Amino acid sequence: MGEQPNYAAFALPVFALGILVEVLIARRRGRLGELYSVGTAVSDIGCGAVFQAIEVLLTLVTLSFYAWLYQWRVVHWDEGSPWPWVLGLVGVDLLYYWWHRISHVSNVMWAVHGVHHQSEDFNLAVALRQPILEPITLMVFFWVLAVLGVPPLVFVISFGANLFYQFWIHTELVDRLPRPLEWVLNTPSHHRVHHGVDEVYLDRNYGGVLVVWDRLFGTFQAEEHRPTYGTTVPLRSYAPLWGNAQHLHRIWRLSRAAPRLVDTLWVWFAHPGWLPHGVTDPATKPDRSRYEKYRPPVERSTVVYVLVNLGLVAGGAAPFVFMGHAQPVGHLVLIATTLVLSHVVLSGLIEGRPWASTADWVRMAASAGLLGWLAARTWGPGLGLVVAAAGLVGSFALRGLLRPRAQLATS
Repeated sequence: MGEQPNYAAFALPVFALGILVEVLIARRRGRLGELYSVGTAVSDIGCGAVFQAIEVLLTLVTLSFYAWLYQWRVVHWDEGSPWPWVLGLVGVDLLYYWWHRISHVSNVMWAVHGVHHQSEDFNLAVALRQPILEPITLMVFFWVLAVLGVPPLVFVISFGANLFYQFWIHTELVDRLPRPLEWVLNTPSHHRVHHGVDEVYLDRNYGGVLVVWDRLFGTFQAEEHRPTYGTTVPLRSYAPLWGNAQHLHRIWRLSRAAPRLVDTLWVWFAHPGWLPHGVTDPATKPDRSRYEKYRPPVERSTVVYVLVNLGLVAGGAAPFVFMGHAQPVGHLVLIATTLVLSHVVLSGLIEGRPWASTADWVRMAASAGLLGWLAARTWGPGLGLVVAAAGLVGSFALRGLLRPRAQLATS
């Protein structure tokens, strides 16, 4: 993108507004406690924020390679031809279907994509729960469009539109749509099925915008009853980094335990339910009839403190998403690290981790220092010191006012 801004950042306030509207409607219908848990929502948003922080770095690589491949395209379309747009919009959705399907049936791919499914609630915040490494696994499938002559800008718009559409289908407040739309489009009803861990719902409805791919390739399943959400092996944590590492850790343990070399290698590519010969699964599936969602106790003051800081961090992250790619790589790493640290600490506070209260002081100092450094680069060192000091004093005052308390998390 060079010096051009990342206009996808304008979607962030739309997402925030959508979540707020859903919360208000759920509350009015008396379903807020049923549909939303503060801890789970903070975890979902935290995973999405960590994804955004890392994606700015990964996009520099993946889109640059797409642009390089485009120079070697085998199809050259006439200027003004509509076919690159048709190929881009339809091709992105078809390739997304196959990437999505493979991501559910191959261990190493599921280790990445499964992060999106770890939430035990189903609401618009879940749409923001994105895996750190997903841009890499996803873009490998889309590079074929560059060879087929889809210009980088056409691809970026097609891909962005595809993901933007998928935001609204993460909700339980919308019932089935009229039958013709349900037959063609991926709808909230179809996507609820996709997020279900019920036996009849597993590995179904992979489409992005269109559900016709599932009907054509035999992976469609209609919604029969309200799904049970999450993953077959629950995460039982709000930590965004552990969420991205959990299944990789499981594969590693299975690989080490496998008695045969062929199984040691195959376990990385096998179906997530496959086990090496003679090996017991290190992470057992719970009895869903008696299962309770992960809900560590948390005090109201801690909830308020985390939500206020979450809003401040999200507001500060928006300019980073908008123009972060134009910064030097060293600056990107510094900003991304601070954003990741913030969400790790805030998730730890809402979860009641004993280390989170101490780490929060480090988060406040790092955030104030980053603000001061950015201000100094723009307006000079004097004003940079003022901004850093104001940020630090404001953070200390907020913490002193709300006094968030850490509790030991439930097992």
